[in-house]
Amino acid sequence: MLQSRSHGALGRTFAFGLAVLLLVLTGCSAGPGPAPTPSSSMNELKADLEQFSGDRLAAGASAVLIQAVLGGDVWSSASGVRDLETNVPAAPDDSFHVASLTKSMVATSVLKLIEQGKIRLDGLVSDYLPEFDSVLHPPKPITVRMLLDHTSGMPTFEEPLIRSGPLKQLLTTPLTAERRLELTGTVPWDAGTVGLYEYSSSNYVALGLLAERVTGRSMGDVLRTDIVEPLGLGGTLLTGTANAPDTMVHGYVMIDGERVDAAEAGVQSGSASGGMISTVQDVNMFYAALLSGKLVSPALVEEMQSPNSSEYGLGLAKWWDSCTSDFYYGHLGGAPGYASIAMISADGSRQLAVFVAHAAEPLSADAPSRDYGLVEFAQKALDGSCQ
Repeated sequence: MLQSRSHGALGRTFAFGLAVLLLVLTGCSAGPGPAPTPSSSMNELKADLEQFSGDRLAAGASAVLIQAVLGGDVWSSASGVRDLETNVPAAPDDSFHVASLTKSMVATSVLKLIEQGKIRLDGLVSDYLPEFDSVLHPPKPITVRMLLDHTSGMPTFEEPLIRSGPLKQLLTTPLTAERRLELTGTVPWDAGTVGLYEYSSSNYVALGLLAERVTGRSMGDVLRTDIVEPLGLGGTLLTGTANAPDTMVHGYVMIDGERVDAAEAGVQSGSASGGMISTVQDVNMFYAALLSGKLVSPALVEEMQSPNSSEYGLGLAKWWDSCTSDFYYGHLGGAPGYASIAMISADGSRQLAVFVAHAAEPLSADAPSRDYGLVEFAQKALDGSCQ
């Protein structure tokens, strides 16, 4: 994922439980019961989301996918087309490059290893990944926690990557985790940044390699057994572990004046920092399960929420929730041609996932770090839904 170092810093999904309840209540009747009526808050939120979708399409986006959850109400939407070649309409359950939302999933798997006693949260990274010191030459000891919350000060690999060859070739060529760390090692690591929050995808490259060494399995397999299979996330996989689904939404970038399809960008393949493909439904289900303690213990969820950090926890971004004077949790994602956000209130009652295949823009080191107004919009929409 060609993402820059700069980055802005959600629990329960009720759709399945609601479906089961309706089945129980109507199972002995002659036919299905009436569809539930959305609450006034959902109706108001729906209007805002529809307006947002229309505005994004007018600005050149090819597709916008959304799912909102308010208590027992669930609303999903798809606007635009799956790709610009066939113009097949996008569907609410279409697949999408979710980019840095991957980090929340990788953090969950790392926390599970901590829960199992295989690594320590405040253990040295070099104890589990010996080449960490020799490749990256950190100026101070770096712990697992510092990778998870981006306080290691580690440089990012994207800028040296984008200078290393022709852009179209870089976009389509798979990049190993080892190579990502080698690129990171070409950038001086400033000792003054160690201990300070400085977002860098290289932290999660190292975490992915660490998890692979400790488990003896690929990161894709680890995520599948830790998250995808237990939650039944049928639309979620790490790129490179299987062919991209036919339902993939295509994002586009401009390279040397040519519009290039980024749906199967090789640079995303297997990336622990941003290589997941998912759906709005799966993403919301993941964050709801995570915050409710279904994936790691409540104590570790509290560690992930990190009350001592004002911007970022352990794999979770944080935004102020004016409804409850608490936080929303989740993550922002940016990949070539794609932008995404997932946000959930601390109590899990309000939740939003938004995916945008935005207008094609020139590929650069900093372009994918743009949030396209997603943070401000999602925060405002969820704040409004509680009034």
